[in-house]
Order: sequence, then structure tokens, then C-alpha cells
Amino acid sequence: MGDKRKTYEYPDRLIKAQRALVAVQAERRAYLAALPSWSGDLEAARQGLSEEQLAESARLEEAERQACHAVWADEHWAKLSGEDRVIARSQLKHIDDEPAGEAAA
Repeated sequence: MGDKRKTYEYPDRLIKAQRALVAVQAERRAYLAALPSWSGDLEAARQGLSEEQLAESARLEEAERQACHAVWADEHWAKLSGEDRVIARSQLKHIDDEPAGEAAA
């Protein structure tokens, strides 16, 4: 039985929104990892942060929230139903990943 995965087309605005989400997630992860008291527990880490660091953390958190909303609230998803919507959303998350065959080449 071969791999017969269905593939989906996405509007440019949705691809752009997904890329923006990935970028802000990476920026937020890097920022949090660079905090001196970062242990994976943001609430505990916040206690030792300066006002500037708290403001930047809040800014990045809000940017990630907005970027996520731009992806999941896009009107494109209304065109799909049930399993197709779930699969399409999952595939969009990996839109810039190298195909398995190309990574080894």
C-alpha cells in the first residue's frame, strides 16, 4: 500500500501567516532561553526579570498569540471540513520542511 497522502493548496496570505508564526515562535524561544533564570517555568522566571525584560516577554507572547490567530482564523479553513481540515493544518505547519527524499540527497 503506497503513501497516498492528500496535499492541499494554500493561499499566499496563509503561507505568509504561517511563516510569521514560525518566526515569532523562534524569536520568543530564543529570548526565553537567553534569560538568566529560564528553567522552562515562565512564571518562576518572571520573578527575577527587569521591567524591560517583562515588557519584551509580554510583547513576544502577544505577537505569538496574534500570529497564531492569523493562521487558525483564516477563512481558508472554512472551505475544508473534518479530517481534511486537520490534515491540511498539520501539513501547513511543515510547509517549509524539506521532503524526506531531498534531505538525504
